[in-house]
Amino acid sequence: MATPDALLWSTALRGECQEGTSEPPMPYLIRRLRDTLRTRLGGPSDADVVGAPGSIQLRNVTAGYGGPPVFVGFNLHINPGEFVYLVGPSGAGKSTLIRLLYGTVRAQDGWVLVDGIAVHRLQSWQMDTVRRRVGCVFQAYELLPHLTALENVLLPLQLAHPRMLNARSLAAEALELVGLKAKMHELPGTLSGGQQQRVAVARAIAHQPRVLLADEPTGNVDSRASAEIMELFAQLNEMGSTVVMATHDEFVLSTYPARVVPLQQQPDVLDVAS
Repeated sequence: MATPDALLWSTALRGECQEGTSEPPMPYLIRRLRDTLRTRLGGPSDADVVGAPGSIQLRNVTAGYGGPPVFVGFNLHINPGEFVYLVGPSGAGKSTLIRLLYGTVRAQDGWVLVDGIAVHRLQSWQMDTVRRRVGCVFQAYELLPHLTALENVLLPLQLAHPRMLNARSLAAEALELVGLKAKMHELPGTLSGGQQQRVAVARAIAHQPRVLLADEPTGNVDSRASAEIMELFAQLNEMGSTVVMATHDEFVLSTYPARVVPLQQQPDVLDVAS
């Protein structure tokens, strides 16, 4: 397990997330021009930036996959710096809620606010705004098979932060933190399921996100690896990151107690909503 000192990554990214918060008042036309330029570059306008940094708010959200909705009139508030578990039976919407927060599932109605961004207002080509601020550990890993572990962590980091000069060192540090220093040049196909999961964790934390989402991150690893992942999440949380984790792992829930948000399955909803 890495020491907390290894978590002292560059804090320049946090400055990016707060761009515009200390600007002096501007005339209306200048503000409109700035917002238009930001929108064309894929960034949010002032009208899209709401809520406290690091907070999560869902207001009267209805969402699903085209059939019966998974959520109807759903509300949730998570304060900056909270650690929250999403729990519930298969089909209750744990994965769907993670996808809503990350912008890969769109709300049919209501507001989805993550780290000051109105995710429900963003177009598909604007989703890099979310990727720059939010880390996500996917249940199915979603690693590119032709890239090494290091390249799988590095590529999204470079795409989200093209001006970052130390991206490779941050990616390597993240892999070292999850215990894969010796495997960083291996392809995913040569790694075990637990090792692939740890690559996915490294990819999500490499840019020290202000909000970290995790969908069953301990589901395919042994108890020792689960403990290492949870210790890492706890350290990120202590440094100020908001952590939202979907899980049914009783070991995790009992060993690392935190706020629990229980989800219940809606009638006639398929298990795709799990």
